[in-house]
Amino acid sequence: MKIREFFRNIWGVLVLLLLFSCQQNTVMDYALDGKVYFYERAKQGNTEVKVEEKNYSFALQNSALMEDTLKIKVRLMGYVDSRDRTFRVETVTDGTTAVAGIHYKLLDGIMKAGQYDSYLPVVIYRTEDTKETPVSLVVKLIDSSDLTPGNSDDITFTMGWGDILMKPDNWPDYFFGSYSVNKYRFAIDQLGITDWPQAGRETAGKEEGVYTTSELQRFSDGLNRAYQEHRQEYGPIYEDDNADPKVEIYFGQR
Repeated sequence: MKIREFFRNIWGVLVLLLLFSCQQNTVMDYALDGKVYFYERAKQGNTEVKVEEKNYSFALQNSALMEDTLKIKVRLMGYVDSRDRTFRVETVTDGTTAVAGIHYKLLDGIMKAGQYDSYLPVVIYRTEDTKETPVSLVVKLIDSSDLTPGNSDDITFTMGWGDILMKPDNWPDYFFGSYSVNKYRFAIDQLGITDWPQAGRETAGKEEGVYTTSELQRFSDGLNRAYQEHRQEYGPIYEDDNADPKVEIYFGQR
């Protein structure tokens, strides 16, 4: 008799735990429905890392291009819907130097029906003042009538742009060393390449415009040889023309 009662009690506890678990899952699923967050990622070798800032340079574009649209990836938390849904952002004053209507225009994003991924479009303008100093814009996801912000660590994003060379998203620090505008210009002139995303093992040699470690090392060695030839004929190039003392450019770890 005691054994039967024992097993009955055990089954009762298991049923209660199961019901509690189901209730928790229901609450969690409901809580996740209709939320969005920024989901920009970049490959560093075989590792995927979160990207919280993007830079854009009008100096790399045709001189007739006066505006462009930056697209920041956004992902859905929860369930897809059978209709398109709108998500919105607002400007964060802290960290923003760009002026709305002069340097940029914010647009609503659309999460298409049946989709988990979308993009926030931000229109940016080429202006005279950004030939001297780049501007920055920090945006934050806010409530819309359809979607609300998700994880608080992933609801802000920073963009920078100007009509000058700016550090590309995939500057290969290990192979090229520290970034400077003069180094970037020299690399562009020599290689005809403006960005250097690094391949992982699974993409090595398979994707055009994505470079293996051996290719990046060859670029680095070639740039240093080209610089020595340039230096003999035209003189040195410095990391920063206004620095004191001046340091010559070098591609790699010093």
